[in-house]
Amino acid sequence: MNIKNTLFAAMLATVALSASAQEAKKECSKDCQVTAGMLCKNVKDSVCHKVIPHAYVQAQFGAQYTLGEIDFGDLISPAAQLSVGYEFGSVVGARFAVSAWQSKGGSSLYDYLNYYPMEKIDYRWKYNYVAPTIAATFNMSNLISGVNPNRLVDIYAILGAGLNIHWGNKEHNALTDQGTFVTYNDNTFEESYDWKGTKAAGVAYAGLAADFKVSRKWTVTAEVNANLTGDRYNSKKAGNVDWYFNALAGVKYNIGKTYCSKKLEAPQPKVVYKDRIVEKVVEKIVEKPVEKVVEATRPPLHIEIFFNIAGFKLLGSEAQKVKEIANYMKKYPDAKLEVVGLCDKGTGTDAINNPLSEKRANLVKNILVKTYKIPADRINCIGKGSTIQPYEVPELNRVAVCDAK
Repeated sequence: MNIKNTLFAAMLATVALSASAQEAKKECSKDCQVTAGMLCKNVKDSVCHKVIPHAYVQAQFGAQYTLGEIDFGDLISPAAQLSVGYEFGSVVGARFAVSAWQSKGGSSLYDYLNYYPMEKIDYRWKYNYVAPTIAATFNMSNLISGVNPNRLVDIYAILGAGLNIHWGNKEHNALTDQGTFVTYNDNTFEESYDWKGTKAAGVAYAGLAADFKVSRKWTVTAEVNANLTGDRYNSKKAGNVDWYFNALAGVKYNIGKTYCSKKLEAPQPKVVYKDRIVEKVVEKIVEKPVEKVVEATRPPLHIEIFFNIAGFKLLGSEAQKVKEIANYMKKYPDAKLEVVGLCDKGTGTDAINNPLSEKRANLVKNILVKTYKIPADRINCIGKGSTIQPYEVPELNRVAVCDAK
């Protein structure tokens, strides 16, 4: 694998993501206005959330494993990482991180020089490093399920690149000086890259992270990442890239406000009252003008019941709306109710949406009939699938529209 190509691809991806940052920042206005660009895939209780662009700082500690041929436990060393980052919007972010501490190398050789008995010997050495990197981060939880500030855990994917600066390879230098890694009679017992002083090599990495929310400001973090760098890193000549892996845990502090929320209010139609004029003739001894009495008709009713994606169960916040419809139907026994079920056309096909919209309309009717004892013949249900889209925000079209006539 060509490490230069890998580093170039990683840096190119980071630049491309940064270029879209300005568009992501436009998602959040001061009043958290709901727009079609909001990641509102999980509309629950008629509230939509989005991420306010913000910075954060992070500190993590853990362990590193440098890939090698001796026992796993012999190649584990301490690791630490400090990061500063920025969330551009609901999904894309960037961070600058510095990881550092210690790496280990090792080799398992047979004692060919003494011939018999041939004893297997493990050699170990350690050295220090610091690796400044820049990475793009992707909030996979928001991408898949929508923004939810009350979610306990957010999962992130990370892709980055930078430099690994390493030094302090004295233990391997001493083994080389002792003749441990030599070529004897044209048979190579151990081919090594015995570097000295301070060296630098490109590094590219990918990882996954989990943020466990303690509050809007603080999260407990866990991260695993895989790093690849040059073949000289662990002082062993293998003819391919060297790998090391980090497992880290720590805390993150978010700077400033991180979320804003918007109550999704259904647009109410303009109520027009029609007056009925009743003329009443009153007998009189003294001539009087005809008295006119104005009697207002019953007001119309328009209520919208929202549903989750692919759902036809009543959400907790929508129950009060159904009760309001029932009270209206009882107050005006001559009223007829029409319930039109809808789906958003961005989710599912007509074969799915048409029966789903009917289920949403029938759910409202069944509750009114069974719970509130409204006669079934006063309620007409229609499912229109995704043929009608009253809202620009697709998630709001998962609805049952109720109108009293």
